[in-house]
Amino acid sequence: MSLAATAGLSLDQAPPLHVPGRFFLTAPLAAIAAGVLLLVQGSAALTSPWAPSTIALTHLGTLGFLATIMWGALYQMLPVVGGRPVPALRLAMVAHALHVLGVVGLEAGLLGVGQRAAQLGLASLSAALLCSMLPVGWAIATAPAKTTTLRGMGVALASLGGGATLGVVLGLLYAVGWVQPARPALLQVHLALGLLGWVGVLLASVSLTIAPMFYLSPPVPDAQARGGLWVAGASMAAAALSALVGHPLPLLALPAAVVLWIAHPAALLHSFTLRRRKVREPSLEFWRVGLATAALVAGLAFCTELDLHPRLGLLTGWVAIVGWAGVIAHGMLYRIVPFLVWFHRFSPRVGLEPVPSLRELLVARRQYVALGLHCAATTVGAAAIVGANDALARLAGALLVAAGLALLLNLAHTLRRA
Repeated sequence: MSLAATAGLSLDQAPPLHVPGRFFLTAPLAAIAAGVLLLVQGSAALTSPWAPSTIALTHLGTLGFLATIMWGALYQMLPVVGGRPVPALRLAMVAHALHVLGVVGLEAGLLGVGQRAAQLGLASLSAALLCSMLPVGWAIATAPAKTTTLRGMGVALASLGGGATLGVVLGLLYAVGWVQPARPALLQVHLALGLLGWVGVLLASVSLTIAPMFYLSPPVPDAQARGGLWVAGASMAAAALSALVGHPLPLLALPAAVVLWIAHPAALLHSFTLRRRKVREPSLEFWRVGLATAALVAGLAFCTELDLHPRLGLLTGWVAIVGWAGVIAHGMLYRIVPFLVWFHRFSPRVGLEPVPSLRELLVARRQYVALGLHCAATTVGAAAIVGANDALARLAGALLVAAGLALLLNLAHTLRRA
């Protein structure tokens, strides 16, 4: 049986490689841009959550890096988990272009180009969201296979809609300079919906399929996965509703944090220890590092709520975006992209001529170098926040540039085989 068959894919279901490929290749550019921003701004970008450079750095990580990878993964994985490809794939290219334009415009506005750039960015991001959410949402709603992963994708998409709406509101408040007591609470709900509801639920849901498919680990029990998803979804819905009625209560997201930063990572790490094939997998090390970091994020978030240190909020955000979600998303690409290249380019030739293995499409050494750079950037950046150290902040920027370049070169090296 071919690798494509064992993965549950068929040639008529999978989107063309250029659809997810354009999203995956764009993401490293955001990591590089974030590193350059740190190199230029230094500790000024890691001092206050309301500083324009800090907001710009945050959104390069969330919108530029994480969201770009996750949209590409959704377009690719929906046929796998739901048996329903995303329709109107040409609209995906429009969504990608609008997304890139939106991120650039938002960053330019935050970094002093002017309000019109920020307004253009917000409008483009909103249009990109509609161009992606409508077909992806339709594919999820009409998919014949209602798996736990698919339901998780639906929860993640709903969280993205709520988080994005709050983001636009906060952007408008920022533009008019309106600061009032509810604004920090709105920001916390926005972050909770984005990091937990969108990023966390989607990563957890996708892992239910990726872990058994790529790493031959036993699946997380479905009842446990569905229960965790229900708790996380209800928790995020309560947090969003509290913001909608004008009394934001970010602590309502606490059950989701426990599920996504403690319970699910622990279950997945345990399943990795039981996998049938014990061969070292570089991309699996990314998962292990990211999942282990999730517990640290949970502890930092709890300490932040206790207001134990003025920079704990920044530290939590940095570790969550760069160290937890960023490392996992980075590592996912090293498994997904070689598989896609093998699937599109070489699977039709199986049995007819010799074909390369997945391990030959991207050598392990390149992946370990990228993992080292990413972990170093995370650690140095955290130290820069704790110590308010300008030199460490710039060093973290240099390491982030290096990690982004490593990812870009690794992806380009693999994709040129397609």
